[in-house]
Amino acid sequence: MKRPYIIIGLIIVILVLGALGVHAYRAAHQNQQGAVVATASYLCRDGKSIDASYTAKNVTLTLSDTRAFVLPQVMSGSGTRYESGPTVFVTKGDNAFLEESGTQTYVDCVANGSPTTTATNGMKQFTDSGGTFTFMYPSTVSVTGGGIGYSQDWMLNATTSGLVLAKALLDGSFQPHTNFGDAKLTVGTSADPSAVATCLTYNPSGGPATASTKQTINGTTYTVMHANDAAAGNRYDTTSYRTVRNNQCYVIEYTIHYGNIQNYDASSGVKEFNEAAISKVMDGIVQSFRFTDGA
Repeated sequence: MKRPYIIIGLIIVILVLGALGVHAYRAAHQNQQGAVVATASYLCRDGKSIDASYTAKNVTLTLSDTRAFVLPQVMSGSGTRYESGPTVFVTKGDNAFLEESGTQTYVDCVANGSPTTTATNGMKQFTDSGGTFTFMYPSTVSVTGGGIGYSQDWMLNATTSGLVLAKALLDGSFQPHTNFGDAKLTVGTSADPSAVATCLTYNPSGGPATASTKQTINGTTYTVMHANDAAAGNRYDTTSYRTVRNNQCYVIEYTIHYGNIQNYDASSGVKEFNEAAISKVMDGIVQSFRFTDGA
């Protein structure tokens, strides 16, 4: 009669030991993963986004397509790299990208441009992770990063290397059935001595210096220049705001791209776009731009 009690007792002991083992595993696993030390929200090209939680050893990613990854940090020659099998996540400054099986699936990602961050007037807010600057933008505009590393894309027709800190895009759907293509705004900077020396005189069209004006926005004085270009039936109107601070040239500039209306057949129904309305949106972003580092 004692045997059933002995068996029941053994089962209870096994269950208790099993529960203790699971608890010990979870505790060890949690300790291995480490506590979360930072979080960031990334906006990427094509309306995609990534939420990232960083520990000292890995990153947990939650993608806008609902998938999730936990990637350990690995050695990297440039930027910070997290990798597991065919999945790679690379960050440098505010910028990041996700690569899966050799293809970058989340591109031009930029931190701190959370789509849920809004002001009382419904505008969204972007603040760079270094706390250097902030700006507001409407929901019709998408904000992305400029990619990893240095390039000449930091300023139109630049001949020096710099960093693209953020991009803003207003696409053709803003004025459908018109010759409007898109409007792109770039926030860029370069510490190259020649870029700094010519920062306030360089013509954004790539030609000789042209007449400019001065404008003070939120305590910072900018040199403002305009340029126009044309190619293959398309026109590009650029407005460039330049300032030098901390021995760096900062550029906030936007280019409005549209097709030559004469190239459209009258039967197409395409009408002349309202450039003033486009300029108002893009210049509104510029007017909200504010350096926040106190320099």
